Amino acid sequence: MAGIVAAAIAASALATARADETDASVLMSFVAGDYALVGRLPDNGAPYAGTAKITEDGDHVILERQIGGRATRAIGRVEVPSPPGEGQVLRFHWSDGQAMTMTCLVAGDLDNYARLTCLWGPDGQEVKEPGLEAMFSTTARQGAASPD
Repeated sequence: MAGIVAAAIAASALATARADETDASVLMSFVAGDYALVGRLPDNGAPYAGTAKITEDGDHVILERQIGGRATRAIGRVEVPSPPGEGQVLRFHWSDGQAMTMTCLVAGDLDNYARLTCLWGPDGQEVKEPGLEAMFSTTARQGAASPD
């Protein structure tokens, strides 16, 4: 009997791990695309606007941002925040003279395209307020006919 219970627990754990991998893959596929972005630097800093592109690359995504003529490239992975069971976030890491991290919640907009809302800042450095960034899909507009 104990063997059957152990096998059931092992099968359940394996199914959960596969579901998490599938969920991560679906989320990464959902966010892939082009975005307009708006944000504010940490510690109530200056506002900014730009564009972004997210592409899938194996078990992670690449975020390429263009802000004020300056490009940054970040690597993102789907993570489960603490406490577990609270959903998933997309967490990006990059270096801009120092290590930076941006944690994003992913939701759908009214047209079922991804919308990301993010908090970010330097790793290991206290900030009074994190940077804020929101990314809005431009994929729908790219396929739409322009009015004449």
